[in-house]
Amino acid sequence: MSLQATLSERDQRLLRTRAAMRDAGLDALLVAGKGHWWTGRGYLRYFTDFHLWGHDGLLCIPSDDEPFLVLSSYAVAEKIAARGWVTECDGDVYLAPRMAEKMHAKGLVAGKVGIAGLRHILSVGNYEILREALPAVDFVSADDLLDQVRAVRSPLEISQISDLWTLSKTAMERFVAVLEAGRSQRELAAEASRVALAGGARDILVFMGETPGDVNPPLDCPVRCDDIVRFHMEICGESGHWSEITVNCAYRTPTDLEIRLMESELVAFAAICRQAKPGVRLSELAKTFAATMVDHGWKLGEPTVAFDFHGQGMDTIERPWHAAQTPWGQSQDWVLQAGMTFSYHPKRRVTPSVAWGTGINEDILITETGAMRLGNGWDHRWRVIR
Repeated sequence: MSLQATLSERDQRLLRTRAAMRDAGLDALLVAGKGHWWTGRGYLRYFTDFHLWGHDGLLCIPSDDEPFLVLSSYAVAEKIAARGWVTECDGDVYLAPRMAEKMHAKGLVAGKVGIAGLRHILSVGNYEILREALPAVDFVSADDLLDQVRAVRSPLEISQISDLWTLSKTAMERFVAVLEAGRSQRELAAEASRVALAGGARDILVFMGETPGDVNPPLDCPVRCDDIVRFHMEICGESGHWSEITVNCAYRTPTDLEIRLMESELVAFAAICRQAKPGVRLSELAKTFAATMVDHGWKLGEPTVAFDFHGQGMDTIERPWHAAQTPWGQSQDWVLQAGMTFSYHPKRRVTPSVAWGTGINEDILITETGAMRLGNGWDHRWRVIR
């Protein structure tokens, strides 16, 4: 069971957020959120400690008053208020008109107001309603502001993520323990998912494959167990944080090239963990990965849009992130800070060609002395099963 967040944790998050607001000259911050796995749900979880399984919301954080929330569900708004982190919660399917009405009532009718989620979460229609209802307000994007605040995890968050990784490894080991030919992919995935759910998981995403490049949600078909079985889980834990973990079960001896590629990438992983200190950028870590692969005799193919690293917290993909393809992959090449957490999975097309890539996937924490592996010894090498 994850350590529970308290009102003290909420106050520290608000303190850091308001400090960033002051630096940006904001009189208030509007946080847009939605019950979406990949992005947006974490914005509201961060300030409410409520796991939003659906619905859209707008949270207003004044510079000197208590936050208030409008959510597109009356029932869920009541549940959020009962949680106690934000007690003024209204339910209304017409989010923007109700939020504008509340801002008028509280005197937030002029000045500079940031909107976090302006780029990917808030709808154009709701943005236009807010601008029309509050014409004296200067609305500005605050996506970077909130993403940078959230990117640095508190000591409690780090403990919660570590607990989640313990659960994730237990779930994955259950998959390995029950893996045998003839059982269906769905049945095997259910065995691992049952462990995660019993440990408090809120959402689970799983992929499985027995053919190179063909890794999909589990199918209603028996596993063959005659080559490689790759199983990948992304788990949202009780605290709202996410993990990503992969296992490679080999029912044959891995080829020399597969072993060589694995060892090269593990050397790169170790080098990056030593390098990943405050002040370094993700692009520098990506260069280390590429240079290590070249030093080990691999010729690299064209850069791709696959993430080398992406922030991971209460949304499974958070900023900053990096991919090899330019300029797309360098759009948030922020300087690393202690307390940031990332999902690590750099990949490159290599020559000579290797059918099965490594599938290395782990979460790392940036510390003052280097990256700490949240997998705490998770072995990425091929598990040869006799």
